[in-house]
Amino acid sequence: HITWLFLPMVQEEIDRALQRAGITDPADVRLRMEDTQLPDEVDVLLDMEQESLADLNALAQAADALSTDDMKKLGAVVTMAKPQNAEQVKNLAENLDLFDFAPDAHSPAEYGKYMIQQSGHYEFDENLDEFYDYKSYAQQRLNDEDGMFTDRGYIAYKGYFSLEEIMEGGQGGSMEMGGMV
Repeated sequence: HITWLFLPMVQEEIDRALQRAGITDPADVRLRMEDTQLPDEVDVLLDMEQESLADLNALAQAADALSTDDMKKLGAVVTMAKPQNAEQVKNLAENLDLFDFAPDAHSPAEYGKYMIQQSGHYEFDENLDEFYDYKSYAQQRLNDEDGMFTDRGYIAYKGYFSLEEIMEGGQGGSMEMGGMV
């Protein structure tokens, strides 16, 4: 039996769709992704033989909340972090704020130009453009950051926890304050 699921879906809808198809045992489900809005970097790493429907649904739900720009950023993050499954990608998607992204920056000079002109970190004066040393500025930042150039642009991780901890769902990038009682 073939049943089409358009993820994300609430669990009750998934259960009803599987029941209508006569699938009573989750082990009998064979998944195939027909179309996706996910970045190509995510599509190529998902192994439908190994993924669970629940993990794919959770990833679809996390990705559903992302803007087009955030989807591009997710593609760069996946290239950097090298997740192994849908759950790890979902955890990265939920923590995109832990990454700085300079879209379409593929060299130090392009990265420096993006940071000075478009990032919003600096007040750019176009009358002084010829005096900016974009490459030197970027080189200094590159030396201080944990980042890389990808096909989508420059991505840098700025979180406190390891990428592995983020992908495994630990810490989630948030910190709690504790105290004495």
